[in-house]
Amino acid sequence: MQGNGNDKLTTVLVWASRLSVVATGLIVPFLTNALRQMSSVTGTASTIAIWALWSLALLSTLAPSSTALTAIRLALPTISVVVGVVAIAVDMSGGVAGALAISLLASLLVMSAEIGNSFIQLAAYGDERRYLLRCPPAMLVVQILSWLVWLTLTIVAINLFDNKTYVLGVIVGIAAIFLTIALPRRFHRFSRRWLVSVPAGLVIHDHVVLAETAMFMHNAVIEIGIETAQTEAADLSGKCSGLGLVITLKDFDTVVFAGTPKTPGGSAIHVKSMRVCPTRPGRAVIELTSAPSA
Repeated sequence: MQGNGNDKLTTVLVWASRLSVVATGLIVPFLTNALRQMSSVTGTASTIAIWALWSLALLSTLAPSSTALTAIRLALPTISVVVGVVAIAVDMSGGVAGALAISLLASLLVMSAEIGNSFIQLAAYGDERRYLLRCPPAMLVVQILSWLVWLTLTIVAINLFDNKTYVLGVIVGIAAIFLTIALPRRFHRFSRRWLVSVPAGLVIHDHVVLAETAMFMHNAVIEIGIETAQTEAADLSGKCSGLGLVITLKDFDTVVFAGTPKTPGGSAIHVKSMRVCPTRPGRAVIELTSAPSA
């Protein structure tokens, strides 16, 4: 019964997300009067940005995958920021408020765990069952700050060109372009952090925390359960907060952590139990423990 309830919730949220993305296409008509009150450069740039980002979000909805998940989770919140900038630059009219509400709702929906798991599962191979791993708080803060710096530089560059401060505008614009090239690749690593169940066993696919994919045959795993306060499992979650899963093995195995400034080549440890943090640990443990072994 619980599994059916989870499936229904996922279905509802997926369709709500799709409808919200379609509704986001109404934002520019809602903003027409406000955009006309802005300078030609700023108004045109805002219009192009919203349409381009909406097209990217719509395409991501039509062709879900881990790459599409990264794209839509960047596109929709960025639209919200653009609308927010329009509201600050002009005023919070009814149309602007409606546009902001639609964009925020769409952003919140695509950030949900159900949408994340739906996107990565729809791109899975054959009998794979993928579970998106929760982003550790420290890494999440770095991502948000990087995204805000990226947006700030872009907005500042547009305003500098609008004010005919071309030299400084070019410098800031180059910095924004550099981040446009570099940051999406870094953000995408967090859409590819999965716990994967395959017919042969379990896989921890996480190149943020681990130097190499950790794989365990089903006959080597003796227990998968919700962590307890007394757990001594090795933390493979990147110090993720919240409830996690503990995978216990029959015998010790080796996992290799990703390199750090102190250990650029990575560091290997021997583990018999490991902690990972799927975005929905309860659902993951039910599905993993009820699945037939291959």
